[in-house]
Amino acid sequence: MKDIKPHNFDPTMLVLFGATGHLSANYLLPALYDMDVMGLLPDSLKIVCVGRRKLTTKSYLNFIIKKSSGLKHLASHRVRAHFFKHILYYQGDFGNPESFRGLARLLADRENPRHLCYNRLYYFATSPEYFLPIANQLKKSGLLVSCSAHDRKVRILVEKPFGFDLKSARNLNNTLLRYFTEDQIYRIDHYLGKETVQNLMVVRFANSLFEPLWNTKYIDHIEISSLYSDKVGPRAPFYDEAGALRDVVQNHILQMMALITMEEPLELKTELIRDQKLKILKSLAPISKKDLPERLVLGQYEGYSKEVGKNTRTETFAALKTYLNLPKWKGVPIYMKSGMALDKKIAEISIHYKELPKCLFRNCAANVMIFRIQPDESVFLQINNKVPGFGVELHQARLEFSYKMAYTAKLPNAYERLLLDFLQGDQRLFTRSDEIEAAWKFIDSLTKNIKTISVKKYKPGSGGPKEADALIQKDGREWWTR
Repeated sequence: MKDIKPHNFDPTMLVLFGATGHLSANYLLPALYDMDVMGLLPDSLKIVCVGRRKLTTKSYLNFIIKKSSGLKHLASHRVRAHFFKHILYYQGDFGNPESFRGLARLLADRENPRHLCYNRLYYFATSPEYFLPIANQLKKSGLLVSCSAHDRKVRILVEKPFGFDLKSARNLNNTLLRYFTEDQIYRIDHYLGKETVQNLMVVRFANSLFEPLWNTKYIDHIEISSLYSDKVGPRAPFYDEAGALRDVVQNHILQMMALITMEEPLELKTELIRDQKLKILKSLAPISKKDLPERLVLGQYEGYSKEVGKNTRTETFAALKTYLNLPKWKGVPIYMKSGMALDKKIAEISIHYKELPKCLFRNCAANVMIFRIQPDESVFLQINNKVPGFGVELHQARLEFSYKMAYTAKLPNAYERLLLDFLQGDQRLFTRSDEIEAAWKFIDSLTKNIKTISVKKYKPGSGGPKEADALIQKDGREWWTR
C-alpha cells in the first residue's frame, strides 16, 4: 500500500446518499470501519449518512449494526466508539429541495471554525434513478459551491450501473458534466480495487519474462470468467432489468480484459492508463446479427422466474467469444463467461499459450498462466515437468504465487482501497466517461439482437448450460474454469 498520512488529509465531509441500503450496510460502512481501525481515517473526517428513514444518529447506528453482515462483530467498545464519532445521520428525501437546504445548513454547522470550507465528497450509493435528482439538488442548494477561505474540493462517486445502454450512459455523462468536471467524477467498478486485478499490470510490466510473449505470436486464446454460486436474491428487481451481460460483462469483465491486453503506458499516470484501456475497448469487434448465435450463449437457472415473480427471458448466464481489432491480438479469441447460481464462486483470467510447434517429448501440453482474482488470490503458471522415475513421462505442475502463503497481513478489500483513493483524489482505479461509453457500444451490439438468441435453462448448482461448453469446444478448446 502507498505511503498514507491520514493526518495530512484536508478536513473532509463524506456524504453518503442511500445510507440505509444494502450497499452501505454491508460494504461501505464496514470498509470505512476497517479503515478507521487501521488508522487510515483522519479524526477530522465526518461521515454524513443520508437516508429516507426517520432515524436519529443513535437509532441509525443500531439499525445499521443489525442489518450489516460486516459490522455485527465489532471490535472493542473503545474502537467502536472512535469510529462512531465520525458518523452523523440525516433524514432527507432525494428529490426534496428543502431536504438539501437542510443538508447544506448541517454541513456548514459541522465545519470547524478554524477551517471553514471542508472538502465535500458525495457518494451516490442509491438506485440509478436517483443519480440525476441528487446532482440537480446538490447544485440548486449551493452544495457544489467552492470557497474563498480554503481550496475546497468537491467530488462525487457514482455506483454502477452507469446507464443501461450507450444512450442512457451518454445522457448520464452529459448531465453530470453540466455540474462537475471529469476530474470530479469517480465512476466505480469495485473489481478494479481488488488486489489481484491491480497485480495484472505489475506482473505484466515489471517482469521481463512475460510481456515479450504477450501477443498473437505466442498466445492462443484468453479466457475471463466471473462466476457466482448465489442466486440473485434481494437484487432481483435490479437484476431482472439488467441480466448478466449488463450487470457483469459490461463492467467487470471488459475492464479486466482491457487491463490484460492493453499496451504499457509511458508512466503510471491516471490519464495515460485510461487512454490505453480505451484503445482496447474501442477495438472490440462488434458481433453481427448473423454471427451472434455462434458467438453468444445465454442461460437462465431453473426457478428464476418464480424468484422474480414473473415470466422473463432475462439471462442469468452469458458466455461469448470476441476478438480485438488490433495487430497485436489478430486472430486471438477472447472467451468470456459469467453467471449466477453456479457450482462455484470464482473470478479468474487465464492466458493460454500456443503449443510448441515441435516438442522433443511426447504429450507436451500448452502453458497456461492464471490470475485468480477471487477466492484464494494468486497467480500461477502451468509448466511441463518430468515425472520422477525411469523413462520420460511429462505432467503439468504449477509455479505459484499465493497471497495467503506469501503475506500474513489481511488484504484490503476493494471498497477500502477505492474509498481511500476517493478521499485522496486518486482516479487511477475509476473509469472515465469514454471508457464507459465504449464498453456500452460493444454490449449494445449484442443486446440489440438478443431476442434472436434462445435462453437455455440450467440447474442451480451446475456449471451452466451445456451450450456454453459447445461454444468453446467447437474451436477445439475447453473452458479452463469449469
